[in-house]
Amino acid sequence: MLEVFFDSSNNPGLRLESPERAAALLVNLTTEADLQQFLEWYASRPDCPVIAVVSEISAPRGVLELKRPLEVTGLKSMLARVLDDLHKRAVRFPSGGAPEEAKGKTALKMEPVDLKALIAEAGVSAPKPAPKPQPLNTVRDASKSRLIMRWSEAERDTLMRRACGSLPDLDPELPGWSKRILFSLEGRFLDQVNKMVQLAQEQQVPMQVSGIPGAFIYFPDRDLFSYDLDPDLLVQMASSRFGFGELDCHPAELKSPVDPIAKRDQLLWMLGLLTSAGRLPDHLDPAERYRFNGVSDLQRFMLPPQAENIAKAWAVESRSALEIVRLLKLPQRYVFSFMAAADAAGLFERR
Repeated sequence: MLEVFFDSSNNPGLRLESPERAAALLVNLTTEADLQQFLEWYASRPDCPVIAVVSEISAPRGVLELKRPLEVTGLKSMLARVLDDLHKRAVRFPSGGAPEEAKGKTALKMEPVDLKALIAEAGVSAPKPAPKPQPLNTVRDASKSRLIMRWSEAERDTLMRRACGSLPDLDPELPGWSKRILFSLEGRFLDQVNKMVQLAQEQQVPMQVSGIPGAFIYFPDRDLFSYDLDPDLLVQMASSRFGFGELDCHPAELKSPVDPIAKRDQLLWMLGLLTSAGRLPDHLDPAERYRFNGVSDLQRFMLPPQAENIAKAWAVESRSALEIVRLLKLPQRYVFSFMAAADAAGLFERR
């Protein structure tokens, strides 16, 4: 999810870099031990701009202090101060006398665990999966680099592992069961896209998601999306939670779609699948009966494991997700992922 933050409009102009090349630091000082370890390092680079995220202890002299709980606006403001400081240093050392780290585009360094925790508190990080999903590591054909509906077989395998998650089957009779398998769509990219689609259909004008590094536009008259968005970034956004006000939508300047495009139900299915991670949105009841009405055109969608069998069983008669699990003897996460995707695409009827 860090890529989403640093590629978005909230980033004042920094990028992540390795410790050896970093021009500025963002550190988490929670305990006195953290402070001592930082001071030992800081003695070797006293001129390096540093933001210290603190709660109870105070930041050392000369270090910018950012108090918890964090907000995106405060984080952005502090990063802008660091960037301004580095720009001033570059002016003072025009002949190259400045430290090598201050040259060129600014870099930001922090331990991955601490940085993820920081961005999580800022409201834009992905929830921690278990285990952590592996990044897409398949090289995509450059001619298909922005076709979010087309993936190689290796990429699909990776996406399905993400989409289905790794939750074990849980006994519905156990206390707290629903908290493990239900999640809220609030703050999710899918939630914002649904709001945009509804607004576009009501006003009958093309609408565009704002707050993301790329174009994502819905055209209600054609019932399709037009986009200029990196596919891997879409995967990250689908599984992430955004803070209040991070995403919004507005009328698009583009009045007719341009390639690449995707049909509304296909793309919403994909977003629902990637958001699920083997769980269900909390507006769905795994014990309530539904009927699936998209079995005749199923191959248009990105399908999780056993999707054909699940679709057929759910199309014959109204059944609950738990009944499908028992009937087909499948892992709950397969059925829940399918249900989340079909619901996002509007292919379920309550009976």
